[in-house]
Amino acid sequence: MRLMFILLSWLLMISSDLPAQEKINKDKSSEKQVAKADYSKEPVWIQMMQDPKVNYYEAVEAFESYWKGKVEPEEESELITEGKITEEDAVRMKKERASWTQAQRNEYELLKYNFKRFKQWKRDVKPYIQSDGRILTEQEKMDIYNRQQQNR
Repeated sequence: MRLMFILLSWLLMISSDLPAQEKINKDKSSEKQVAKADYSKEPVWIQMMQDPKVNYYEAVEAFESYWKGKVEPEEESELITEGKITEEDAVRMKKERASWTQAQRNEYELLKYNFKRFKQWKRDVKPYIQSDGRILTEQEKMDIYNRQQQNR
C-alpha cells in the first residue's frame, strides 16, 4: 500500500511537469510571433540599423512592416514626384501638420531623419550583405580591401 502511494505520488509529480514544459515552449513561440507583429507598431528598425550584428533582411522587414499603409515622411514634392500622393493630399497633409504641437513636430522630424538614414544605411551595407543576411564586420571589409590592394 505504501509503495503504491509513493508510486502514484511520483507519477503525479512527473505528469504535472510535462504540461508545464509544453506551456513554456508555446509561450516562447508566441513571443517570437508577437515580436514580429510589433514591427508595424514601433520603429524598431532605428535600433536595428545601429546594431552591427543585425540581420539585414530582418531589419528591412521591420522597416517595411512599420511603413506599410503609412505615408513615408518625405517632402511633399518628393512624394508627388514619385506618384505616392496627389497635390491635394500634400495640401491636406500640410494643413494637418499646422495643427500639431511642437512635440509632435519634433517627433515627426526625428522620424523623417531616421527614415532617410535607414535608406542611406541600406545603400551603404548592400555590397556587404551575405546570403544569410549577415553584414560583414569592419575587419572583414578591411581584409577584403587589403587583399584587393595586394592583387593589384
